[in-house]
Amino acid sequence: MGTNREIAIHALKRYLTKNYATHIDMSNVGSKAVDKEFNLMSRCIAALSVKIHNNELEYDVCADCVCDGSDDHGVDAIHVNHEKRTVTVVQSKFDSSGNGSIGRSEINDFLNSCKEILLEKYNLFNSRFRRSEIDLDQAYDASYKYIFVFSYSGGNQLSVEVQSIIDQNRKELNYDIGPDATAISIINLDDLRDFISNPNSVKIDMDDVEVLQYGLSDHPLPAVHGIVTGDIVAHWWEDYGDKIFEKNIRGGLGDGSEVNQAIRDTLISRPELFYYFNNGVTILVDSFEPRRRNNITRRESGGFDFKNMSVINGAQTISTIGKAYLSGDVTADDLSKVKISCRFIKSLINNDVDLADNDLNNISLDITIANNNQNKVTSRDFASKDPIQIELRRSIALEHPYQYEIKRSDMPQANPSSYVMDMDDALNALVCCNFILRNIANLKSNRGRFFESLSGPLYKSVFNPSITSVKVINAVNVYRSCLQYLLSLEKTCVIKRDEKIVIHGRYVLISIAMNSCLNVLNSSSVIAATSLPKFESTIDSAFDRISAYIDEHYPTSHMPRLFENQKKLKELYSLFDMA
Repeated sequence: MGTNREIAIHALKRYLTKNYATHIDMSNVGSKAVDKEFNLMSRCIAALSVKIHNNELEYDVCADCVCDGSDDHGVDAIHVNHEKRTVTVVQSKFDSSGNGSIGRSEINDFLNSCKEILLEKYNLFNSRFRRSEIDLDQAYDASYKYIFVFSYSGGNQLSVEVQSIIDQNRKELNYDIGPDATAISIINLDDLRDFISNPNSVKIDMDDVEVLQYGLSDHPLPAVHGIVTGDIVAHWWEDYGDKIFEKNIRGGLGDGSEVNQAIRDTLISRPELFYYFNNGVTILVDSFEPRRRNNITRRESGGFDFKNMSVINGAQTISTIGKAYLSGDVTADDLSKVKISCRFIKSLINNDVDLADNDLNNISLDITIANNNQNKVTSRDFASKDPIQIELRRSIALEHPYQYEIKRSDMPQANPSSYVMDMDDALNALVCCNFILRNIANLKSNRGRFFESLSGPLYKSVFNPSITSVKVINAVNVYRSCLQYLLSLEKTCVIKRDEKIVIHGRYVLISIAMNSCLNVLNSSSVIAATSLPKFESTIDSAFDRISAYIDEHYPTSHMPRLFENQKKLKELYSLFDMA
């Protein structure tokens, strides 16, 4: 079996081939098969990188932005977005191992080419690049923002030297041109897969955020702490909505929740006390830079640039303030007087910090969990940060159009898509198809136990590295097909006891039906729901045998308790040679 990185590269290649390969111009590449595939994947990554920064574009448009070639002068794709007033410049690199990084000369060459674009030396670039020359002239004259993207299918650890080159160029460009004129974006394999699995998520960079009465911490994690005003928070919600909660264990829970109603009442009725009544906001960032105007000896107010912000505690605070502002219940002027405690913690840390390697890997997760042990957060919510769940979301997204949702959010959709499945769907389906008596009983009696410990045997017996995206999709589709029939059967029961067997024996009946279609559950490819076998006769037969057995051996049993009892479940399954 391949390593996780090899599997990730295989999935990435599959996605790129499906969505971009047919749109890529390969006319200037030789006929050697190995080189051709390598160049194709590199160009597909360039097109995907354009998409990441211009998500509204279609695949073919992104592919047409590619200008890679022997004469490309270090730029593999270029796109001018007149609506967003941005210029996206891309260098891409396909690494088949999934573990490589960016070399010193590679980043230097690319950034030098970017500077030549800023100097309008378009004659240095090839003809495909120069198709955009008129657009680039317009962008230059109108002071568009330039986004310089180095995208590669490798690891996320840059060398100290490469990171230093990037940081130095950021400072020089900001000093020479202006603080908001350019941005340098480094996209690695994990970033590519994150976008593929959740294309509506965005990297959120905030420039010149005003923090009042701020303080700075350096060790063991750099952080800024202080006060932000309500109008700033309201504009975060207005601009980004739930996207700003990407790393949180859940999104905004809606106006109907007790917590959010209390926040809203304080905001409107007692705004001057909001700082004292509210827990505040904690935000993870990749990096932060103070503005040059900041006075290091007097810290009443300071401006900061934050890279890749994500709120990991305070989602209800931000969403409630934002919704109150957008509905007109409070004005920006009102909110400017509301004070909110806020922390910005840099979670990307270097190896020289005095923390163990395991701590380095898990620090973001630890901060998230530690900051969310209040306000009705369930164990199920914490599972959304489990690497296995995150990997399932990524890999299921590659089986387009299927999606796997791992976070509890505002409220359930009225008519959810059959292609959307969540953690509860997966739990139901995997328990029924894996057929472990203890798990079937727990699913009926106390499903919350599965999430009490993400490292415990109960959770790991269902969600573990052996579970593939195809397994989850096929199992959920079979489960839903069986459930749909059981719900209709429930309505036709004349005898109340039969109805109770259908309701409380649901998981048993579905697991028996699943046992009859192991070829589907063990398939190496996704089987469309419309191509599944019919389960009605299997379920009808199982129901008749179970009903007769209960009538003979447990005529006075309480149905909910019977289907929670492992001993009695074993007796029922023995009727089908499954015990």
